Amino acid sequence: MISLVVRSLCTILIGVLMVVLREAFMPVIIQFIGAAFIVSGVISLFNVYLLHKRGLSKSFDTFVLVTVGAAAILLGAWLLLSPGFFLSLLMLVLGVMLLAMGFYQLVVLLAVQRSLHLRFYMYIVPLLLLAMGVLVVVNPFEAAAIPFLVVGVGAILAGISDLVNSLYLMRRSRAIE
Repeated sequence: MISLVVRSLCTILIGVLMVVLREAFMPVIIQFIGAAFIVSGVISLFNVYLLHKRGLSKSFDTFVLVTVGAAAILLGAWLLLSPGFFLSLLMLVLGVMLLAMGFYQLVVLLAVQRSLHLRFYMYIVPLLLLAMGVLVVVNPFEAAAIPFLVVGVGAILAGISDLVNSLYLMRRSRAIE
């Protein structure tokens, strides 16, 4: 669960940097985002290793975590090594990432809903992420500042949502134990 908190804080930091420093330090921000994706991916893969070592891994959960972790590492390496090239494709890729984050959060919430009662508002942010992802993917280059701002705000929302959900789930799982 600590890995979820770290990943959430990285996502919030990425979002803040995207909103505040988007024009002045674009290549630096892209490289920092790449490093953060690599860290997030390594943490996901390490989490899979720990679950497997404890015998707690389930095939679907393991597949999702490995896929998300590997994709994050690959995307992070691409961002880190080619910020100039990636600048031209940034909006489209980040729009897809918003879609993926929204979808991932919905899948996690739906999986957890089987064993815990979840509040309806916990689904709002993942649905907003999906909507923002569609907007950015449909109009990636229309107005570069606005989609970049939307992606930054989306990353902040995703990080906050992951953080709140992680803390809630940690608290609930301790109460169940």
